Amino acid sequence: MPEVLIYTTSTCPHCKSAKDYLRTMGIKFIEKDVSRDRAAASELAAADIMGVPAFKINDEFIVGFDKNRILEKIKYDVIKCPECGQKLRLPAGKGKLRVICRECSHKFEVTT
Repeated sequence: MPEVLIYTTSTCPHCKSAKDYLRTMGIKFIEKDVSRDRAAASELAAADIMGVPAFKINDEFIVGFDKNRILEKIKYDVIKCPECGQKLRLPAGKGKLRVICRECSHKFEVTT
């Protein structure tokens, strides 16, 4: 399962609902409270994100509590093509897969 970061504030009711939802779904996450953690606030600012909750899953951000988008990102692994470095999204937990990079057409196998 990919690493899930959730950026929150202690006063945000949507943040509390999002954390409760993740726990209910059995999704492990790391919480970063931007009101107390300057580095976390800087991470969001660098990504031009001004609101919470914000999620970082597989190096992609989701702003707002969108259950469908969160689950969609979690059910996939992001890998890099060993030839060109292009990021590819593959279904998680499918075992050994044969992959053709859409950028450079390199063929390789990976286990998800």
